[in-house]
Amino acid sequence: MIDAIMPAARAPRAPQAKSDAKSAAPDPLAAQKAAFDLQTEIAAEAEREREALESLLLAQLKDEDEVMKKWIAMID
Repeated sequence: MIDAIMPAARAPRAPQAKSDAKSAAPDPLAAQKAAFDLQTEIAAEAEREREALESLLLAQLKDEDEVMKKWIAMID
């Protein structure tokens, strides 16, 4: 599921090698930002799915209500 949300092209990149040794260590702030961004994308996707399912449910309920009204009209 994570691969679908965050393809390899958007994955955080490893730090580029520079002349000083400090830049070779991974940046913890960048890792934290990447983790936050990933979690935000996952939450946003879950919210979109929930909203889509909710709209489908409401449409189904409206259709069922119309069918019920027609059945009641046939009985009367």
